[in-house]
Amino acid sequence: MIEAEIKVKIDDPEGIRKKIINFKGDYILSLKHADTYFNMPIGLRDFQETDEALRIRNSTEFDKNKKSNHIKVQSYLTYKDKKLDNITKTREEIEIKIDDELKIKNLLLKLGFQEILTVIKERELYEIEFRNERIDVLIDYLPILDSYFLETEILCNNIDKIDEVRELIFDFLKDLGIDRNQSIRKSYLELILEKSR
Repeated sequence: MIEAEIKVKIDDPEGIRKKIINFKGDYILSLKHADTYFNMPIGLRDFQETDEALRIRNSTEFDKNKKSNHIKVQSYLTYKDKKLDNITKTREEIEIKIDDELKIKNLLLKLGFQEILTVIKERELYEIEFRNERIDVLIDYLPILDSYFLETEILCNNIDKIDEVRELIFDFLKDLGIDRNQSIRKSYLELILEKSR
């Protein structure tokens, strides 16, 4: 599955929330992610050079509008192929739900994979119907960067439609008051490593 994804930094998350609601966007849930990234064993290809990513995600889901402590915790192993263009984060993604993240982590380490960093982020997921297409809209907060970001995503199983889907997302962002030149291609991992240098 190819994920057409555009990410921008935002300074006014509350203003973006209001615009999403004005677009009749539905709040779905809130999440806290702990994403642990790995690189290939030494001597094999370097994901930083090949623009790939491998991570284990621990995802805690909850409803920010409810006072109950009902949460759902799930874990995933995700591989992301190199980005398909020079503007966005669009790429093929393979995600597998896993039952025991520690066993998978230990397996990767036993095979020589290198643990790089764990990225913590808080996010809110909204869904918006835009020109008959469902867009996932995520407001992310990264404590380590003390910054908010907006991610907009559409899953696409036809590579021939990627350009069309990407332009649809840019049109949606334009209606939110966001210019295509604000698109950030770097992953959160890259932004954090860049800041720490």
